[in-house]
Amino acid sequence: MTRSDRDKAQLSEQVAAIVRRLLERSDELADQMTAAIKAAVPLYRDGAVDHDTLRTTSLVHLHAILGSLGRNPATMSPESRENGRRRAAAGVPLASILEAYRVAARFIWEQVADAARSVGADSEVVLQAGSEMWQVLDTYSQELADGYREEATAQALSAEQQRSALFQALFEGHLAATNPWEAAELLRLPTNGPLVVVAAEVPEIGRHALSRGEQALRDVGLTSAWRLLPDIEIGVISLPGPAAQLDRLADVLSACATGRVGVSPPYSDLRATPQALTLARIALTSTLSHCGVTVFDRNLLAAAAVGAPEVMNHLAQTALAGLAGLPDKERAILLETFESWLDNNGSAQAAADQLYVHRNTIHHRLRKLEQHTGQDLANPRSAALLTLAFEIERRQRHDSTDDDVDRPSSESSPAEA
Repeated sequence: MTRSDRDKAQLSEQVAAIVRRLLERSDELADQMTAAIKAAVPLYRDGAVDHDTLRTTSLVHLHAILGSLGRNPATMSPESRENGRRRAAAGVPLASILEAYRVAARFIWEQVADAARSVGADSEVVLQAGSEMWQVLDTYSQELADGYREEATAQALSAEQQRSALFQALFEGHLAATNPWEAAELLRLPTNGPLVVVAAEVPEIGRHALSRGEQALRDVGLTSAWRLLPDIEIGVISLPGPAAQLDRLADVLSACATGRVGVSPPYSDLRATPQALTLARIALTSTLSHCGVTVFDRNLLAAAAVGAPEVMNHLAQTALAGLAGLPDKERAILLETFESWLDNNGSAQAAADQLYVHRNTIHHRLRKLEQHTGQDLANPRSAALLTLAFEIERRQRHDSTDDDVDRPSSESSPAEA
């Protein structure tokens, strides 16, 4: 053994001797360290960790930390990792736990320094003991934090899995075995309605339909819970004052949306969520604008136009069959005139102003529409039938236009040939 090795061995033995003196007082020191932590860390003083548990942990750490001095410093600490897990499970903030560790570290260092002075140890011994102790404490703090994060991550994952399962049960109508108000609490929704369901069209699978939607709604005082599906993003939103807040909701959704959005009518019982989702989906489908928001109750004709597609398509084809033989341009003019007349609440003059034609031209075109369809716009039933047929036909034209825009050209134009 070289002189240097002998010197190190002697230092280690002197450090170990100091440690033995301290370990003889381990019970007394555990009491003092527990008191020091409770005095310095408010959360511990207020009982976040009960006294007996804190003392037991203090004693375990005193033996583990002091016992490693004078030997090879510890590179692992199962005790600290497990302590971190337990504290995370109990909901104690990590910052408070690390503060308790800092208090414990100062206490142990003071005890080591006092013991070194009492045996007349020179500065080399004190420095050796301090160096080893702080190295061990670094390991213990890191192990504590790692254990805490492992448990916190496991808890978060479990909570998210539970929330996801509950969300699925909510939208699939499987809340029979669950108190709906307990479900509301887990979903972080108020227990008192009313609520609305929102269905928003995603730009592509895996991408959100509403950029920062939940935060944007929270900023205006609306609580919500969301789930991303392959084709849509769906949410349940608490709307304490539906009549007053629907406009605000629509504005927020419009600002965040990347595609079409549908909003269900308000409802109060969480168990009615599947039906509300159906209506929100219908409202979404009835939306003409690429980024528009449709509230179901505010456009019932549009909603009816996309409900039961086969029936609605047959209705539109039958009601508008008389227009099929007209040239495309003439047919388009008649439908455009009818649309303007509807949008202007049946005012021929307002429709004329909108289309930049004479009022008599509007009357003439509407008469031609009546002649070709066999309907009388003065008859409420005929007017309702033509209006619904027009809403269906308009959405068919809109969808066809979208398909033409989205479909890549398979043939070159004459100019390209």
